[in-house]
Amino acid sequence: MNKAEVQTLLDQIQRPAGLSQEQRERLSAGVDSPWWLSVLLGLAAWVSSLFLIGSLVGPSVLLLDGPAGMGLAGMLMLCAGMWLFGRPGVFPEQMGLAFALGGQGLLVYVLADAMAASDELRSAAIVCLPLSAGLLLAPRSMLFRRLCALLVFASIAVLLGSGPGLTLYGLLLACMAIVSWLLRSSWVSARYALHLRALTDAATLMALLLALYGHQGLLDVMSQHTSAITAPAGVWLLIHLGPGSLLLLTLGWLLRSEAVRTRIAVLLAAGLLLLLTYQAPGLLISCALGLAVYHAGSRSWSVLVPAFALFYLAEFYYSLHISLLHKSLLLCASGLSLLAIRQGLKSLLWRPL
Repeated sequence: MNKAEVQTLLDQIQRPAGLSQEQRERLSAGVDSPWWLSVLLGLAAWVSSLFLIGSLVGPSVLLLDGPAGMGLAGMLMLCAGMWLFGRPGVFPEQMGLAFALGGQGLLVYVLADAMAASDELRSAAIVCLPLSAGLLLAPRSMLFRRLCALLVFASIAVLLGSGPGLTLYGLLLACMAIVSWLLRSSWVSARYALHLRALTDAATLMALLLALYGHQGLLDVMSQHTSAITAPAGVWLLIHLGPGSLLLLTLGWLLRSEAVRTRIAVLLAAGLLLLLTYQAPGLLISCALGLAVYHAGSRSWSVLVPAFALFYLAEFYYSLHISLLHKSLLLCASGLSLLAIRQGLKSLLWRPL
């Protein structure tokens, strides 16, 4: 997209999106920059930031010995990062990101150390959660918003700890991400659209990562360590049925405008596929998220989510909870079912998928 096309697009979206003149100038600033130049500028910004951070933190700690010096250095770095986010260009934005993340890390370290708790990781999560949530609301860099949202969700995961609650949390994040992607057209022009997009991206990534825990840890618990972790039967049922239910509900919503016989046929075929792949929850969650992000038109996630699906398919194939022959037969049956579904939909819809 050239500069003239970008200006035309900005003219069309300036009023619906509520863009200020400063925001418009910032969006137009990097139009003609090639990707390799942006990468070099980003690397130069991070190298420069490391030197500046080292020269700032050292004297602060020496002048004000102990946590006070580190806390002051963290506050100064965070303020410098917020100020740099307001400058146009790749170099100030990446430098601001380095300063903001470094300052945030120092503040979390100082405050968590002041709690003097036995579990240092849990103390860091307790401090990081409200701090990252507050910084998420700041009208600054989009990348910094995404990282803050990711830190919020990661802190909650640390506080939940290992167990069935973490698997349910991953399902909740997947549900939240799917709903947000499916309803993207209704909030894309809202006032807090950028914050919602950051939360959606972070929830998508965390749901895909936590699906790994459900893939391995749940089967481990159910087969060998059931007595070590106790939970109500309804929780285990929800954990087992959750990924498949997400996929069925996503398909149902996407096919809501199709004919009744088409919806019934697709949902029945998807139910058959779920019976074959229910032991791979990460694959089912990836498929549901893949349908949602493709519907929302996100090109980056349309590439990343299938990569996670392939990873979970490989993890299912090479795991040791069932025999290799059993898994091979399940995958062959799943592939044949997908081919049959495709041919059936072609005859129902009279057009190739």
